[in-house]
Parts: sequence; structure tokens; C-alpha cells
Amino acid sequence: MMKPWRDAATIILAARQQQKINQVLTPAVFQYDYELLGLKRQKNASFMPGKHVFPGGTVDPADTDLRWQNLYSRFGFDLTSFSSLVPSATMRPMIFKSRRNELPREVSLRISAIRETFEECGILLCRQSRKKGIWSEWAETFGVDKTERKTWQERVHNDATEFYKMCEGLHCFPDVWALHEWSNWLTPPYIPGKRFDTIFFLACMRSTPETECELSEIEELRWDGPGNLINPTAKVSLAPPQHYEIGRIAKFESIDNLLDFAVERSKIGCQLICPVRAKLSDGMVFLLPGDSMYPKETNFLEKQDLDFTTMTIAEFRSTSESKNRMEVYDVEVKRVVSENIERGDGHLNPLPLETVHVKPRVSKL
Repeated sequence: MMKPWRDAATIILAARQQQKINQVLTPAVFQYDYELLGLKRQKNASFMPGKHVFPGGTVDPADTDLRWQNLYSRFGFDLTSFSSLVPSATMRPMIFKSRRNELPREVSLRISAIRETFEECGILLCRQSRKKGIWSEWAETFGVDKTERKTWQERVHNDATEFYKMCEGLHCFPDVWALHEWSNWLTPPYIPGKRFDTIFFLACMRSTPETECELSEIEELRWDGPGNLINPTAKVSLAPPQHYEIGRIAKFESIDNLLDFAVERSKIGCQLICPVRAKLSDGMVFLLPGDSMYPKETNFLEKQDLDFTTMTIAEFRSTSESKNRMEVYDVEVKRVVSENIERGDGHLNPLPLETVHVKPRVSKL
């Protein structure tokens, strides 16, 4: 049976910002030395219209083609060169399941993410050679003339196979080693329309790269600190995965510390996250793995809403010892709660986040 979702790959891209620390502010105020790249999808987009997302998109057969091995071999690589991309975990999410006559998924998914990032915002995470035989954990952009870059963007947008041709013509290769495995989210069955099994990679850059926004899919491109993106007063509409992941990243003020954590944590691998919806009397709770109320057996194909409509969200929270959830009240208060949970993937809990937007009441007159 064909699965009811498509595989996708995305990059959480962080870039260092040169700014002085404000000594007047208390330690309780986070001062980030980096910004994250967010893309606002067009309002008429078929998936997540108007939402701020990370660059990325669906996996194309061109990304999995074995001819990429030929390209890498020209730069002295063989299959053993990619062994560092495979975590030590014995159990891997289904998105990494190997396919016959295809590249290893740890490689092809990274190529997908790099291709989509170039297509959407003109950032080409490629290299031409190793530096002193040692791989840098930092991502770098491959310099291309602006006019030529725009031409290739359009060609890759229209045909994913053009990405290989571009790399071959420019004598460069996708820097898959600069993408660190971060998390894996599956669109839950209760979301109408398209569903995606998405792998999130994290990449860090030493400076902000030049960008070229692809306007057919993206309305605007925005660099901003993680604290600003999840600030309740910010006019940024984030989907739950982006909200949750930025909450984790926001614990790091320093991009150096963020990168160090990402590199070490990626060696463990990641676990699939598929939210399960619980209905309460005053709203909904989206349960995540590790929550004591998360079902032991999860149905990825059909809705399995949990009915707790005799309880309020606060009452439901008080009955749960381990909490890993997003609470959404009818008045549009969104809260992330992660407490007392054991993680098998070495990840952090996100900051306790809350956004508030009170809906206008509809008159009954």
C-alpha cells in the first residue's frame, strides 16, 4: 500500500551575527549572537499558506540517483566517506529506510534539503574541495555570479535533475557533512490535505549569506533571532514543528554552543514525532512522544483523537506526570509544556513558550 504522505527535508539555518553584548541587561535576558532563516509561504500555497517555515521541500527521485556517487568520486570520495552521517542508533525512523538502487538516505535527504534551499532562497551549500583533509562542521556558500545563480535557480525550480547538472558544471558537490541531523516530524492524520514525513537538519554559518528569494512559492525571507521569532508580540505565524524546534534552539545564546550540541547529538540519531490530538472542554492538546498520555501504539494512517472533553486543559495537565505537549485554548493561547520526560535521542526540552491571541467574540444578536 502506498503511504499517504511524501518524504521531505528541511534545513534550520543559523548564521552568526556580529553584535556587542549589552552589559546592562540581566542574565535572564537572552542575547543571541546568531539569527535563523525563515521563509513566509505564499498565502495561496497548497500547504501551510502564510506560515513561516524553514527552507526545504519534498524529496525528488533526482536526489536519490546513484550518479551522485560519480560526482563525489571525482573529488576523492567513496561510500566510506559518508559513514559519519549514519548515527549509532539501531532503530531509525522510517524516512531513513534504504531503497534499492538509490543513494543511502542519510546522503540523499541532505541533497534534497540543499537543493530545495538553493531553489527557494539562492543559498548554495556546496564545496569544491576538502580543507586540509578535515571536514568543517560549519556550512559555507559556494560563490556564484548573481545572474548565473538566478538562472540556475529557475532551472532547478522547473526540473530537479538540473541540480546535478549545475553541480557538475560548476565543479562542486553538495556539502552533506555540514548538515546535522536534528529531528523528524510526520504530519498527523487529523491535518486535512497533504501530509509530509520531514527530516530537519541544522546547519550553522559564520556569516549571513546573500539570498535570492523564489517568489512563486515564498512571499518573504526573514533573518531573526530565535527569541524574536517565538516572541508573543511577533507577527510570525509558525506551524507547531517550527514553534517547538525554535523553542529548543532558543536555549542557546551562542552559535558555537548550538553547533557543538548539534554535532554531538546527531551521532545519536532522532526519533519520529507525530502529534496525537486530545480534545478538552476549553481547547485541544497536541501530545508528543514522551508525554505520559501519548498512546503506546500510534496509528499513523487514521485519526485517533483522544476524548477528554469532561476536563479542562489545566485539569488534564495536572493528571500527567511527564508532559511533552502543545496546548491550544479556544481563545488562541498556545503553550508548549515539556517536563519530566526521558528522551532517547539526547535532545533538549524547548523553552516554556506561550503565545496569546484572543479571538473577537461573534455577536449572537
